[in-house]
Amino acid sequence: MPPDPLRGFILRALLWLPLCFAAWYGLAAIHAGVIGSLSRGAIDLFRPGLVTGLEQAGRELVFVTRILVHPAPGQSALVLPEVNPLLYTYGLAFFAALMLAARAKLWQLAVGVLLLLPFQVWGVVFDFLLQVGIRPGPEITVQAGLSAWQREAVALGYQLGNLVFPTVVPILLWGGFNRDFIAGLRRRA
Repeated sequence: MPPDPLRGFILRALLWLPLCFAAWYGLAAIHAGVIGSLSRGAIDLFRPGLVTGLEQAGRELVFVTRILVHPAPGQSALVLPEVNPLLYTYGLAFFAALMLAARAKLWQLAVGVLLLLPFQVWGVVFDFLLQVGIRPGPEITVQAGLSAWQREAVALGYQLGNLVFPTVVPILLWGGFNRDFIAGLRRRA
């Protein structure tokens, strides 16, 4: 009886998964810098001048805003939302494990990594917007300048970026790169 290609693929994927997650976590600070820069640019397109700087503390991104709060009489402070990009980039490790298990070419893996970037940026941007436009009190949300419908759009965008994109997009990309493998499995069934 010939070997089952699905069983072999699943075994290879399970073996690649811990290695890919270790590499993803080890390189997370570098990846966070890239994601942070792209996210700041996206925020500037949406709301110019809202973010005045970006700092990185290890794997965490800290957005410096022009939003002022007054914690006590006579005191002012800037709002500095922190975003953990690991919440939005773990699909990269999952995608890499699937591609390596499918014995993909290096260029396919590289193109897939680039195609994942906009979805990762989406998650970071909407996390930031949630922190300045929905979660805080009215003193901050007014300065963020988001209308009621924009706050609803931010809530939806956050859910997509947090729950859907990190898990679904890597699988769809893998499927797009491996249509022949999937078709072969369907023929065997």
